[in-house]
Amino acid sequence: MSRRDLANFKNRVIGCSAVMAMGQVISNAIANPATQAAAGMIGGPIALGGVSILAAIAGDIAGNIAANDLGNRMTQRLSKNPSILENHDLIEAAGEAIAYILREVALSPQLIAIALSKNLPSPERAINQLADKTPEYWLDINTNTADLSRGLNISEDQLTLIFSADAEEFDRVTGLTTADWATFLNEFAASQGKSFDAKIVEFVADKLYATFPKAYCRVLKQDAAKGGEKFAAMLLKLHQIALAELKNLGLQNREILQKLEAVATRQQICQVMEKLSAIEIGIRDDLAQVRELLQTFIDTSAPRLPISLKSETIIEDRTKDFTGRRFVFEEIGRFLQTNRKGYFVLEAEPGVGKSSILAQCVLMMRRRCVTHFNSRSDGIVDAKTFLENACLQLIDGFKLRDKYPQLPENATANGNFLGRLLGEVSATLGGKKLIFVVDALDEVDLSLQSSGSNVLYLPEVLPDNVYFIVSKRPESLPLPMNHLPFDLMQYDAESLEDTKAYIAKRTSNSASIQNWIASHDLSLEQFVGAVAQKSQNNFMYLRYVLNDIENGEYRDVSLEDLPRELTGYYRKHWAQMIGREDDPLLEMKVKIIYVISKAREAVSRGWIAKSVRETDFKVQQVLKKWDSFLRQQQVSGEIRYSIYHNSFREFLAKDETVQSAGVNVEELNRQGMNNRVEGAPL
Repeated sequence: MSRRDLANFKNRVIGCSAVMAMGQVISNAIANPATQAAAGMIGGPIALGGVSILAAIAGDIAGNIAANDLGNRMTQRLSKNPSILENHDLIEAAGEAIAYILREVALSPQLIAIALSKNLPSPERAINQLADKTPEYWLDINTNTADLSRGLNISEDQLTLIFSADAEEFDRVTGLTTADWATFLNEFAASQGKSFDAKIVEFVADKLYATFPKAYCRVLKQDAAKGGEKFAAMLLKLHQIALAELKNLGLQNREILQKLEAVATRQQICQVMEKLSAIEIGIRDDLAQVRELLQTFIDTSAPRLPISLKSETIIEDRTKDFTGRRFVFEEIGRFLQTNRKGYFVLEAEPGVGKSSILAQCVLMMRRRCVTHFNSRSDGIVDAKTFLENACLQLIDGFKLRDKYPQLPENATANGNFLGRLLGEVSATLGGKKLIFVVDALDEVDLSLQSSGSNVLYLPEVLPDNVYFIVSKRPESLPLPMNHLPFDLMQYDAESLEDTKAYIAKRTSNSASIQNWIASHDLSLEQFVGAVAQKSQNNFMYLRYVLNDIENGEYRDVSLEDLPRELTGYYRKHWAQMIGREDDPLLEMKVKIIYVISKAREAVSRGWIAKSVRETDFKVQQVLKKWDSFLRQQQVSGEIRYSIYHNSFREFLAKDETVQSAGVNVEELNRQGMNNRVEGAPL
């Protein structure tokens, strides 16, 4: 590789790094429910996908250029921008990512196997030595000889992944080409007086090609965890340059511009960096093989199915810090492999992770499955909503809109129309599978459908290559006769390992939890083991307790005094929520939590105040202290509240203090209906 070619290669790596960082900042800035509503992006294709984010911007730029044209204009401008090419932090981050990959590759069993198969000495030491020299060598490459006319040419598929708020999508970005990395590696090795067999070079180059974006994000994430001192300013500068380029290209939409301009502080940039991965970003991915297997069953080149905004919100929430559960996904893979069709029913107690598993399943199949999350907290509890959601996904996803411009009048009255669509779609699958993912069957209100029917009117007989992956508690429900139950509660050993891995992962990503462990004179092993034992493998418990430790709630609490099991946690914190028995606000607090727990959907502060006959200000003061137990969402410009998890709702239903609140449920529902009739907000 000539000096000029080496300089070109370095510039292209820097340009790729800049586009990746900028794409993630922009995507995370505009792709959240509140911003989608403000930008008018709800109702069309879900704006969490890369193309739709680019399209939302491109559609407002002068000339209405196509999304991929916009993306390529941005990559060309960024890859040739002198401010970027001279950005020391960006260059350093790219070099650290390369060094990280080389260290990981040096430990790879596949690399050792290649050396043994060719009777070569182990390359581990030589590659580690290269990794140590990488930062110095990378910074010394002189880019003055680079040909700036040779900018990046990123394909539309890659732009889709780069401009995606979905970390699972971004995880599959690949940089440059394998041949580029191989040439660079040979040149680098030669400069250090080393050489490698062609097979070893090919293997290492493949790893650099496939994992550079992951490693680059890992460098940024590690820095963010330390406060973001090193690269936050660099990302902020990239964002400012990208925003200026968008304005130069003619972006006019004030809502989008205001959101992008709001990402203007180091703290906000660090928050974006922390969102770069909903799963652990790194070279080792325990779920990679399972994910690849699941993706063989679907057409990954087909458009993503139009998942509802509420389901997207649940998926994002439940996959945060997702860990393990490989044995469940392997069982799902076996089910899909060995059956021509059917129902896979995941059963487990509340808080064990059913929703998280199904949400992760949707991500692993790249949203190419029909998706529906029942949720009592969100008022999604009836067959009509499921049928409408499922049928529209099938019609839009399989291009049946010409035949069905709107749903037939009786489409949601029973399962007949869904059955017809399944027959039509199954005939077009061409060897692939149609997979439904449906969560929380136990939260469905069976009183709203015909007596004796299957829950959600699930079809008794399915066409070939049609599968449902569903979840429920271990309770009796009217299900189709031929279904395969999978009892997660029977896998204590596997669940314990996943529990410990989750605790260790959360701890490694939190300086606050690490400080708590140190201040209590504990080892990591002691902490992980004790908290896992107290949790009884309940991830909802872990989420609450670890969040509280991180937020300083247990500063003066010993390891032994941490609450035990989810019910113990609820009991302890319920006492804190309502305060002393002589608290003059006690009755109002109990009534507020009672009406929220009984409401059939998320409700506004005004609705709560009217229902308990208190002032809006007093209600606000109470709600501010209950953040960890309430889900907040923006609807029509106002915040609405619901119980975060149904297990807490059930705890409240059993608590004597709540039962004695003196609130008449029938009167509550009647009052809620009157509020709507009178035009009051929910």
